[in-house]
Amino acid sequence: MTTSSRPTRGRPASRARPTGSGADRSRVAATDGVRGAGPERVRTGPERTRTGAGRTRADAERGRSRGTARRAAPARHGDGNGLDRLRILLAATMGAVLTGYTLLVPVAALLAGSGGAPVTADGALATAVPMWLAAHQIPIALQDRPLGVLPLLPTLVVVLMVACSSHWAVRRLGGRVRHDAGAVVASQAGAAAAVAVLAGALLPKEMAVTAPWASLVGAGLIGGTAAGVGVVHACGLPAAWKRVLAGWPGASLAGVRVAATGLLLTGALVLSGALVLSAPAVTEAAARLGPGFGATLGVLALAVGYLPNALVGALSWGLGAGVSIGAATSGPLQAAPGPLPPFPLTVVLPVADVPAAAPLVLLLPVGVGVLTGLACRRALPVDAPTVDRVAAPVTAVAVTALAASVLATVAGGQLAGGPYDPVSFHGGGVLAAVLLLVGLPALLACAGPELSRHVPMGALPGGRPDPQPAGGRARASTVQAAVDARRTAGGGRDTGRRAGYARGSGEAGPDVDGGADRDGGTDSSDRAECADRADGADVADRPDRADGTDSADGAGTADRPDPADSGGAAAPTTDREDPSEHR
Repeated sequence: MTTSSRPTRGRPASRARPTGSGADRSRVAATDGVRGAGPERVRTGPERTRTGAGRTRADAERGRSRGTARRAAPARHGDGNGLDRLRILLAATMGAVLTGYTLLVPVAALLAGSGGAPVTADGALATAVPMWLAAHQIPIALQDRPLGVLPLLPTLVVVLMVACSSHWAVRRLGGRVRHDAGAVVASQAGAAAAVAVLAGALLPKEMAVTAPWASLVGAGLIGGTAAGVGVVHACGLPAAWKRVLAGWPGASLAGVRVAATGLLLTGALVLSGALVLSAPAVTEAAARLGPGFGATLGVLALAVGYLPNALVGALSWGLGAGVSIGAATSGPLQAAPGPLPPFPLTVVLPVADVPAAAPLVLLLPVGVGVLTGLACRRALPVDAPTVDRVAAPVTAVAVTALAASVLATVAGGQLAGGPYDPVSFHGGGVLAAVLLLVGLPALLACAGPELSRHVPMGALPGGRPDPQPAGGRARASTVQAAVDARRTAGGGRDTGRRAGYARGSGEAGPDVDGGADRDGGTDSSDRAECADRADGADVADRPDRADGTDSADGAGTADRPDPADSGGAAAPTTDREDPSEHR
């Protein structure tokens, strides 16, 4: 026996909400659309008629809108299982490692061919292994001679690739800082450290890593730092960091950006000027090292790789710390002669004598400090306290100085124990120079007006006590107190003058602050003079309001009539005494 399906309560059977999978729901919706193609249907409840064609059109519009919304909604890739996350992390980490190694293979082949050695695929792949270690700033010993002056340009390329891979991975995982960022950073740092240890074990016999722990720690730090940059760029700063940066730390961050950019421009200007002024010596050194076309390309590739190191050396030279190569030292304030390697980037150093205009280069970091202070002051609110105006530039300069010192230390190192060993950019001197030449102008530019108001006033020579001023006021102890007293004195004089004009005397009123007048007189004499004007000259001419007679002896009755007799209009005074007689 077949029973008909009962409709759901409150709605027809054809409008009952289907259950099951998405495919079943779509089939039910299609069946309802076919059934609803009849002429008209009558619904229970609130009676409303609707044509089948109209219902089909409405269902189609509803389905189209749902499909559009589904396509417009962003797909979240972080909802996968653990295998999907592991696949993304492996692709990001191994992709960064293999891409960096692949880019170094042609460079290794070029350098090997420029020296006259036969270029083979196996030789290029083997040469790229120590170059990958050098790109991660891992010192290598060549025949027991340590080589610590490693090029910084491959390091920058590695940092860029790791940052891009981390950016892609964290976006694929969902872009959540708490859930995805830590996994990406840890995987990149761990992969770099593990591959560095493995590469150190695969080096040829004549090469070796000077310190195995350096390969582990150095590669991990570079990989983790680069991954952190990519993650922050993809996810943005966490909410807690944004709350911290809302005050003076945000202004300090703006100062760090300005200071770092200014110091890099300072190094670029110094290096460009040195290359232009020493262009003949640079060309001669390049021609001596690379007589042929292939050798010239090798020297050019090597010079481009060490160009960031030269930029750091130019910054150290511009800050006054100087550059040392073996026994030779060069700086804007002093120089020590010594042998220099015949390399295009080292022959520009003036080691014989210091140019006369060299000390002027110290004005560049001073200008950077002024710009840093102005950037911090602009980022702070107008009513910021003095403590914040001091903390912002000090923190910005301290962070910048620490970064510059670390960069100067990494850019130098040992140079195979020869006559040019070591190459030093004086990281400690760079730290002190940035704090002095950049920090002090930044502090004065950001908090100078506020700090100057707390400077104590100077005492008299010989320690003599300050005499008491004629007006009775004590001498201000600070600049702020002097400014406030001056403002108060100016306001009191203006009030007294307005009061004098209001009395109709035509003269400025007395000072109310007890200070000296502009013409050298004191406030006591001004009060006496005003009293003479107000009382001594007008009492004799004031009429008697009781009986219309003069209070003295009738001298001024004819000249100043009673206001009652004149109908309330006072006659002008004709015998008032001249105020100049009292002076």
